[in-house]
Amino acid sequence: MPLDFWFLHSVYFIDMDNDDLKVVDNAEVNAQTEDFLNLESLVKTYAAKVADLEKELRDKSQMLTDALENDVVYHEQAEKVKEANKLKSATKQQILKSPNLAEISERIKEIKFDLQEGKAILSDYLQQYQKQTGANQIELDNGEILEIVSVVKLVKKSSRS
Repeated sequence: MPLDFWFLHSVYFIDMDNDDLKVVDNAEVNAQTEDFLNLESLVKTYAAKVADLEKELRDKSQMLTDALENDVVYHEQAEKVKEANKLKSATKQQILKSPNLAEISERIKEIKFDLQEGKAILSDYLQQYQKQTGANQIELDNGEILEIVSVVKLVKKSSRS
């Protein structure tokens, strides 16, 4: 294949959203491929860096905890705190047996659950809103303008998937 043919050759892509046929030259494809590979490399580099820092943090935290636990005075104070916390917890449980407070405590649990569920639903709706409008902000009924922020993170893939 002559070299001239290689540079004249184009790549065709079909835009699935509107069935258009787009012509993209090799230089553009190569640039996009290089950009993607660079991005992938950056993601992998920073994922490794974060993992290393997390491991170092765990190690240093454990070293500090061990040093504190090996100190006699600290250990004695920690035992006193533990006993005080047990007494506090027992007292709290006794107080929460009161019908009024038990009802309030149960309602707090329900509200926390509803709040967590509401936030998950709101997140889904915000993603749909952002996708449909392309907007990164939304104005509430009271006139307050809020920014839509997406949170993306890496998690280990479960073995069940």
